[in-house]
Amino acid sequence: MGKRFGVATRRRSQAQALDFSFWESKGSSGAVAASPPSSVPMVSAFADNRVARAHPDWVQVGPDGERGDRSARYFDWSTLCPTRDDVFRLALFWATQAANGNGLRLDDVNYARQGYCQCEECRKAIAQGGVAPEEFRRTRIASFLRAVRSEVKVPLYLTLYPDPYPGHLERRFGVDPDVLSELVDTFIVPIYDLAYSTTYWLEALAMGFADRLRRPFLVELYGLDVPEERLRKAAEVAMAYADGVLIAYDRDDAKVLRIRDSVLG
Repeated sequence: MGKRFGVATRRRSQAQALDFSFWESKGSSGAVAASPPSSVPMVSAFADNRVARAHPDWVQVGPDGERGDRSARYFDWSTLCPTRDDVFRLALFWATQAANGNGLRLDDVNYARQGYCQCEECRKAIAQGGVAPEEFRRTRIASFLRAVRSEVKVPLYLTLYPDPYPGHLERRFGVDPDVLSELVDTFIVPIYDLAYSTTYWLEALAMGFADRLRRPFLVELYGLDVPEERLRKAAEVAMAYADGVLIAYDRDDAKVLRIRDSVLG
């Protein structure tokens, strides 16, 4: 398969205009929207503001007691603890309900930051397991992906935090790309900027993931209000290393189509 170009979108016009699109089926806000038949649904697994308000004890806790919710520093949304069985089952339900024949994309399949989570359930499970916290978290995230994979028999996409440095994803988020490569068909790496006025850093990150990953990967670029020429250049840079490029949340359908035609030739 050749290089791919698509969008991550909430606009049905874009989903209909491109043959490769990802639709926010269940977002971190908790809102749910049925995906168009042609799109791959996106599901935020362990991020949900609505559930966190209803079950504040499900929110992840950091090493200094800071809660991983949207009212705290660092966090734009509330993070649910993957160790809790109720959270695990709920995220699995969201995933299996959303998947369609085009596939399934999972976002926020991770612990919130390095040192998270240290809630009562996590401390108890780590003590009972007799393993180091980092190993426990990697095992728990892998278990969730295995559970999804056993239920979902369509192409599976997984979003990664944009840090290709060896060991960082494992230590910071409980995500081991080498292990998850056996379960995931394609990785997606959002590399967002509001202007892309320079692209050397984008090239370094994309090249790092090209070396790091054992599966195809797509680079997702933020499109809203980014000047077209700069976004086109960023897409060309990313496409040189990735297996495809996605433009996220741009409202200008014609702009996205022009960039697609330029990048794919």
